[in-house]
Amino acid sequence: MPVNADVEYYIAESEYRDAKTTEEKILALEKMIKLAPKHKSAHTLMMQLKKRMAALRKEAAKAKAAASKRPKFVISKEGAAQVCILGLTNSGKSMLLQTLTNARVEVGEYPYTTKQPAIGMMDYEGVKIQLVEIPATFDAESMSIVRTCDLIMLLLDATKELDAQLSELTALLEGHGLQEKNLIIVVNKSDEQMPKQGIVVSAKTGEGLQNMKEEIWKRLRLIRVYTKSPNGKAATKPLTLPAGATVEDAVRQVHKQLLKDFRFARVFDDTRFSGRKVGLEYKLKDRDVLEIHAG
Repeated sequence: MPVNADVEYYIAESEYRDAKTTEEKILALEKMIKLAPKHKSAHTLMMQLKKRMAALRKEAAKAKAAASKRPKFVISKEGAAQVCILGLTNSGKSMLLQTLTNARVEVGEYPYTTKQPAIGMMDYEGVKIQLVEIPATFDAESMSIVRTCDLIMLLLDATKELDAQLSELTALLEGHGLQEKNLIIVVNKSDEQMPKQGIVVSAKTGEGLQNMKEEIWKRLRLIRVYTKSPNGKAATKPLTLPAGATVEDAVRQVHKQLLKDFRFARVFDDTRFSGRKVGLEYKLKDRDVLEIHAG
């Protein structure tokens, strides 16, 4: 504590002690340095304050550098799966996303309308699937989202040369080491002409969109399982599980405690064996209804 310091110094010192952030500490320390006594006996104090200031500024610079390296945006996966839409500029990505999900996105005829990834949730028979529109700038941060998605949709413009677009997008994926990713090819603007390749759709008229949804579901390799209680009705919202999932996987998703108390299950489907009694190892199929008996 300085000798013969003014009360303002002690107030600044109190502000420093109460500061929660590095920036607040620096501001309080600046006041302390300004208000500290200037006589010879306070020289050691001043050196200590300046040393502390240097350390705080170094800490602030490190934090700023680290922040600059963080992603500009973070997209958390939601729903049963995440599908990234890739296409060259003006291929109709924004309109397709808007049509499928009602997401509010800017749709324009000029190049590079989308500046950052846009997100929407598509419903497929009660299952929510997250769609992410990747900007045609294909910057590193946007492509990092593609790296972790479950399915890539390559969107081609039917009014332009399809082979050239596909070649460019394929080269893009190879350049990012994504050539082995699960993908589908969709040709948009089919109201202009009828291409012979890919899943043909029109985001403007809605043509082919149901067929495209079905193909997305197929490529995601997921199944829907509807749970029900004994003598009750099947739930309207399904569990979403990977193809090949077992009763054990479904029970675990409902609640882990049920595994401990599990006795047996009944599976209802469209076969003559509907309602059969099964164990945890039984492999489920798409649209199975599962009745869990526990306790």
